[in-house]
Amino acid sequence: MLTLSGYQIIDQIYESSNSLIYRGYREADNQPVILKTLRDAYPSPERIACYQREYDITHNLHFTGIVQVYAWETHQ
Repeated sequence: MLTLSGYQIIDQIYESSNSLIYRGYREADNQPVILKTLRDAYPSPERIACYQREYDITHNLHFTGIVQVYAWETHQ
């Protein structure tokens, strides 16, 4: 299972050909979180750019019923 500094991963909840999604907690404040990671260990710059655009769009959405995006973090 994935190990990320600052997060306690509970379980994997989804898997696609491009990404993995986990449920867990942010250790600093015990906040429940959903973590989306790229599946490939060495994704292409294009794939990273696609996920960066997705983050930029969703980070700025603040509506009832839409999951709040907290942060873009780089791992390894």
